[in-house]
Amino acid sequence: MKSLFIFLFILSVSTSFSEVLKFDVSGYKRELFSYKEVCEEMGIKHLVMIEVLDPVHLDCMGKKVNIKSFCLRKVNNESFIRGYINSKLSEVACEMGREAFVSIGCDKRDKHFCKNPIKGCEKLNRIFAHSHALNHYSFNEKDIDNVLNCYFSLPVKLKQAKVREVAYPPFKQDPVIDDDIFEFDKVQKRFSLPQK
Repeated sequence: MKSLFIFLFILSVSTSFSEVLKFDVSGYKRELFSYKEVCEEMGIKHLVMIEVLDPVHLDCMGKKVNIKSFCLRKVNNESFIRGYINSKLSEVACEMGREAFVSIGCDKRDKHFCKNPIKGCEKLNRIFAHSHALNHYSFNEKDIDNVLNCYFSLPVKLKQAKVREVAYPPFKQDPVIDDDIFEFDKVQKRFSLPQK
């Protein structure tokens, strides 16, 4: 009976969490804040009680605070990746970077991401790479679980190049063919061997 309970517990835990196989960020930077700093920055004073509602929300004296909104106030918006609560260390992390790569396994919980890979990556973009744009995606079908890979990078800001107008003179072709070579006498004189 005990072994059956342990098996069911492991099965329920393994299927209840999203299977993120890989999450890499290039140009990674992180800023850490205390719960008190977050609540005060969001306008709540006289803090007696702060609770963690979920990985991305704090309850500051009855007011729900979104961690993403806080991070967007405090860090560089252009390279902002994501914000979350680390409840073990009682801190809020705001992450930044140039590029992000996310790979998820298409298990029971995440199948909706994999039904339409491009839409799935766009949804993952809001979770894992807020200020970035979807650059590339791939969907790998495997025997056990399919895998969705999404690559996000900073959006390219195209600058319009100034067109420089240059006045060119009209085209003038110089004669390239020597008119003399087509006259038989001159050709013969030109290529004839000297007489001994």
